[in-house]
Amino acid sequence: MDGVKITKRVMLLVYVALACVLAVIVGGASGIPTYWRLLSHGAAARATVERTACHAHGSVFYRFAAAGREYSGVGNAGYGTPECSQLKEGDQILAYYLPSDPAVSRPGEIRERWAVLVVWWRLPERYRATQTPR
Repeated sequence: MDGVKITKRVMLLVYVALACVLAVIVGGASGIPTYWRLLSHGAAARATVERTACHAHGSVFYRFAAAGREYSGVGNAGYGTPECSQLKEGDQILAYYLPSDPAVSRPGEIRERWAVLVVWWRLPERYRATQTPR
C-alpha cells in the first residue's frame, strides 16, 4: 500500500466519471439526453392539441410550426400544460423543440420536465413508477 494513495478527491472524480458513463448508457432509453438537449438548446412554440389519449399515460398529440413547416409530436400532459382530462382538440399549449431538428419536441415547460426527471432519477428504484417520465 506504500506506492499508491487514493485520496477522497480521486475517488470522487472516479465516482463522477462512472456515474456520467452510466447515465449516458442508461439515460439513452429514459430520455435524459433529449431533455438535456431541449433544456440547453430548445425553443418554445405555441402548439395546438390535435387529440388526447388520457388512458395512455395522459398522452397529448399536438402540432406546431417551426422554420416555416408544421411538425407534430406526442407527450404527456402536465408540466406547465393543463392535465390531459382538461385538454381538448384545438386548445393551445406550450411545446419545446430543437431548432436544429424540430421533429424532436415535448409538450409543456421543459424546465419542469427536467426537474421531475432529475428527482425521479434520484429516487430509489422501489419508489419509481414503472415508466420514465416522458
